[in-house]
Amino acid sequence: MEIKAPVSRWKQVAEYLRERILDGTFPAGQALPSEQQLAEEFGLSRPTIRNAINELKAAGLVEVQRPKGTFVRSPSARPARADHRGLTRTATGGYVDSDQESWREVDSPSHLRINSALPQAELLAIPPGEPMLVRMALERADGVARMRRLSVPFSVAQDTPWADDPALPAPSEVYGYFDPRGRLSWQEYVRARMPLPDEAETLKAMPGTPVLHITRVATLDKRPVALEEVVVCGDALEAVYTITASKPRSR
Repeated sequence: MEIKAPVSRWKQVAEYLRERILDGTFPAGQALPSEQQLAEEFGLSRPTIRNAINELKAAGLVEVQRPKGTFVRSPSARPARADHRGLTRTATGGYVDSDQESWREVDSPSHLRINSALPQAELLAIPPGEPMLVRMALERADGVARMRRLSVPFSVAQDTPWADDPALPAPSEVYGYFDPRGRLSWQEYVRARMPLPDEAETLKAMPGTPVLHITRVATLDKRPVALEEVVVCGDALEAVYTITASKPRSR
């Protein structure tokens, strides 16, 4: 391949590799040559080759599996991690996510008091602008990062121990507090969207990569009491749900 100006060198390399992927020279599942090999082949620096690989990654054509290398993606390929959505009740009466043991918080969580926006207010059945106690944490598992946010309206929190100590505990402890006080239930909403600038920076999302936004509303005796939100790169994780059929309705 001959490198030409004025098109950026990394764009030329990315286009060359893209064509080889689409014509089957590099089939799905096959590893691309290493950065060093490509740098030697094209007479370019490794950072230049890395920019080309990042372009292919942003286009969804390849995925980087460290330390194995860069592999061509299949349209039906699954993300690096499957997150089994659900809750498990603990021996102490709390609730934890089915996969929570594998997720670890990065640094200490942040505790804030934020006025609710309209979408949050609608889910929590509160007036827009009502203050909420918020716990924000960054978590990692198997090299995948996710942002996790827990919000409790102040109208709910004022009757709890957190009224005097606004540092909300982890969701499992919040659910454990409400559990003996009524019937707890949850509903989840999953959607894809483009990340906000701070989300893209925190999650190290490549340009053009959407995020999965998973929203869980906890309800106590039909009253929403907590809102839990998870934001994760859409190419890094798939949400898995177990579905069971309901009993036939009696006529």
